[in-house]
Amino acid sequence: VVQDLVDAAEKRGVARSAAARSTLAIGAAKADVGVVGRPARSEVVTASYAERTGHLVSCVEEAALLSDLIVFPPLGGNDHPDIHDAFVRILTRSGRPVLLSAETAPAEFGRKIAIGWDGRMAAAHALSGALPYLRRAASVEILSVLQAQRPPGAVEEVKTYLALHAVESIERVIAKAKPDIGELLLDTAVADGCDLLVVGGYGHSRLRETIFGGVTKSVVSHPKIPIFMVH
Repeated sequence: VVQDLVDAAEKRGVARSAAARSTLAIGAAKADVGVVGRPARSEVVTASYAERTGHLVSCVEEAALLSDLIVFPPLGGNDHPDIHDAFVRILTRSGRPVLLSAETAPAEFGRKIAIGWDGRMAAAHALSGALPYLRRAASVEILSVLQAQRPPGAVEEVKTYLALHAVESIERVIAKAKPDIGELLLDTAVADGCDLLVVGGYGHSRLRETIFGGVTKSVVSHPKIPIFMVH
């Protein structure tokens, strides 16, 4: 019986490996990206495939150590819990930026970028981490939500900081028309035709956001456009 289980697991592994390689090949062909045997510096975009065996969360954490950006698929309620756990662990512990894919690939990426700004450290980390994208954007807008208990973050200082990095930006203050700030930021970015939203991850404690919700939780569950996050 044990051997049957081992054999079945090996067969599933082979099938998953073949499916993963096929998915990469198809995606690379659509994007006109060459698939190489191993990562190497190149003047053009390339992709390579590597397999890791073990617990998903641990494997992703190990791979993230020497990665500039970790990309996750849209996260849904039917996903395996390990996918969500890996996302949270990487976002909160790796110190690396995370890009959450949209449900549908956008026609363009990074042309018009929205930044969700609340004056907190997580938002500042996301802002500085996204500079390589912001420098190449045609338009950058800073979104801050007007709330009764506190004014919006110091957006003028953000604009000055971005200008020092050769990034011109505009400010947009949003009235809090709905209680879910994350959803409000995302809806505004989508309505403005943005193809990337930059936000800080887990501004409050992770436990509090998990129980009561929060910007991170609501944004992750509504991947209408790609989302760039740093904790």
